[in-house]
Amino acid sequence: MTALVLALACAPGTAFAQMTEAQASVDPVDEDIGGDGPIVVTGERLRGLVTGDIPPELDLGEEDIASYGASSIEDLLDAIAPQTGSARGRGSGGRPIILLNGQRISGFRELRDLPPEAIERVQVFPEELAVRYGYRPDQRVVNFILKENFASLTGEVEHGESTQGGVATSEIEATLTRIGSNSRLNVDVEYERGGTLLESERGIVQPQDDGVGLVDNGDFRSLIGESDTFEVNATYNRQLAETLSATLSAEYTHEDRVSQLGLPGVGLTVPGSSPFARQAGDEAIFRYLPAAGGTLERFTGTRNAEAGLTLNGQLGDYRWSFTGNYSRAESETLTERASSLDTLQPRISAGDPAINPFAADLGNGLGFTRDRAHSVSQNADANFNIAGAVLELPAGPLTASATTGFEWRAIDSRAESGGVVTLGDLSRQRGFGRLSFDIPLTSRREGVLSAVGDISVNANIGYAELSDFGGLIEYGYGLNWEPIEGLSFLVSVIGEEAAPSVQQLGDPVIVTPNVSMFDFATGTSVLVDRTTGGNPALLAEDRRDFKLGVNFAPGNSRELRFVAEYIRNRSDNVASSFPLLTPEIEAAFPERVTRDAFGNLVAIDARPVNFAEVRAERIRYGVNLSGRIGGDERDQPRSEGRGEGRGEGRGGQRGGAPDPRAFMRGGRGGGRWQLSAYHTWSLDETVLIRPGIPELDLLDGSVTSGSSPLSRHSVELEGGVFLDGIGARVSAEYSGASRIDGSGLPGSTDLRFGDLFTMNARLFFNFDSRENIVAAVPLLRGSRLALRIDNLFGGVRRVTDDNGDVPLSYQPGYLDPRGRTIELSFRKRF
Repeated sequence: MTALVLALACAPGTAFAQMTEAQASVDPVDEDIGGDGPIVVTGERLRGLVTGDIPPELDLGEEDIASYGASSIEDLLDAIAPQTGSARGRGSGGRPIILLNGQRISGFRELRDLPPEAIERVQVFPEELAVRYGYRPDQRVVNFILKENFASLTGEVEHGESTQGGVATSEIEATLTRIGSNSRLNVDVEYERGGTLLESERGIVQPQDDGVGLVDNGDFRSLIGESDTFEVNATYNRQLAETLSATLSAEYTHEDRVSQLGLPGVGLTVPGSSPFARQAGDEAIFRYLPAAGGTLERFTGTRNAEAGLTLNGQLGDYRWSFTGNYSRAESETLTERASSLDTLQPRISAGDPAINPFAADLGNGLGFTRDRAHSVSQNADANFNIAGAVLELPAGPLTASATTGFEWRAIDSRAESGGVVTLGDLSRQRGFGRLSFDIPLTSRREGVLSAVGDISVNANIGYAELSDFGGLIEYGYGLNWEPIEGLSFLVSVIGEEAAPSVQQLGDPVIVTPNVSMFDFATGTSVLVDRTTGGNPALLAEDRRDFKLGVNFAPGNSRELRFVAEYIRNRSDNVASSFPLLTPEIEAAFPERVTRDAFGNLVAIDARPVNFAEVRAERIRYGVNLSGRIGGDERDQPRSEGRGEGRGEGRGGQRGGAPDPRAFMRGGRGGGRWQLSAYHTWSLDETVLIRPGIPELDLLDGSVTSGSSPLSRHSVELEGGVFLDGIGARVSAEYSGASRIDGSGLPGSTDLRFGDLFTMNARLFFNFDSRENIVAAVPLLRGSRLALRIDNLFGGVRRVTDDNGDVPLSYQPGYLDPRGRTIELSFRKRF
């Protein structure tokens, strides 16, 4: 792969130019008009544009960004989530690939905490652009272009509570940002504290009642544990030479969490011969044991540290980048459990007069033991990418991107439960190379078959060698067709072999007692011992995806854009978390389930598994609308920029840095409104767990993961209005009804999940929009007050069985513990 990179670097041809503000294009017009001589048109190229000719699906200028009222780039990404989501169902947690000024970064931490006021422009691109930067084409790409000169110190305090009471969170944050002509510095410090929410505070009905009615276990079980989180993040960038820049970034996170697991409990049989018997025959009871030592608790502490280096530069006519990262995450988990519970039943069966099974002090003196799990995860990687034009073709340059790198992953773990110690020591080394090409076939601008528009094809291939899995291959190819300005079609095929994560293979084994879950076989909710951790026997996955997309902006409009895509996924040997225990799943994995002599579920091994085949087919389409409220449309720059070699317009500031307060007041040219709506229609979602077992239809009663089945239809909506310093934004989600089929045996039941609509609302007010207020209270200058309401209407999915009853494991308090929450925040820029 190294030879391939060197060959690419030395290849002849016209390369992509690094765009800077100083560059200009001069196009003389040969025709004389009115005898005044030739007209010369000169225009500045935009800084930080991406490579290629794929148009953006979303393009935001400074005033558009201000209308979101976000406090950081992370908040802004959350606000535009419907536009950055991908129907491929791949990627890393749904987060898009992030570029900064058209260049690769070492990680999201480099710009996560930058204030939105520092951003000049935001562009969202489809997954196909990722290949040109050396990434896999399974995530959308977001490019942030920063202002050239910016400085601010911001502080923000937030406090939120549930309208149902019982839980509150508070946060304080300070951010320093300085962007100059040759350097950039960003430091962010944040502390957050979250309170405990008990099951009794949401009226949770317990699966098992105390045999003598002395306690409510909901007073001792938390839905949300108490937490303390401290985080510091710093980034420094320096221009080392005219074509070389370096960025150092580092982050440290410290989090402690305490969860209450309830009282220890035990099922007992009181024989009719016992001196404490309440009936003639044997009596089965369940007793909670508060006298054994109080509430069982779990203590979890995590310490995460990360550091990264990014170099971006030019090698002749080629743009190159190097990124390196190291991270270390340490986790310590202590889980309490009552000791010697197995000694009670023999003494009760023997009629021991010292053991009264109905006494309030039953279990006195038993005490607790602690299961311990400790793990250290370390990750390191180094990547080198070089890109440019290697050959000039009639329709334009043939461009290529080559990436090579090395990754190291390791997990050391130690788990101790019931005196049994389990050690884990897994590591993985991965060396890889990836090469992609983009070949223009026709071009309106170059006059090559211009009647059919612009057509280009792309291809990529990669190989990775894993120390624990051997060689893995990836490939892809696609076509981009723009028949007319503003209308483009994208077709792509990708395939790859993927190994399970090191965490899926080697996470420490932890047994959690008293986990509430619904048992479909008996139609009841029960408390079980749940085992989690890694599974070293997982296989590699084979993936194949097809996508057809269309992007249409009439007249290349920035106010109206329609996006649609059809996705088909095919995967074999898929590594997955253990699915919901339906009768189908229990039949496929009988060795993972433990039942007692009466058929009651008592334990489940929920470590990851492989599914033989997974098939998915879906359509996702949406529309982005935006407009101005008052003002002069000429103040708003045209959004031509899609990549190098295309027509550009000057976005953002004109003739010098703008006054940030102008945007806080609503912008130079009036207000803004914006609306985005996306609908996902799942056509097919099937899973074959193992050969010889009937295929599961996830859209027709089957389920594999989580506690809810898939809905055939879902809708995302996000929109807002901003005028005179006052902003209002809403985001909403809808998912249709679905169901889970029971076994059909006596005692089993189907579960029906109603449709769900949730809406979040945010109102904010910039004090700079009212000069009389800031004149009277100067401290308010540069300040913003915001009110956020999550789950505005208190929506929660209703789950019922065949009798119309809500199973205990699907009580509203379990599905949405917080319910409607209200958060008030105050932010000030100094």
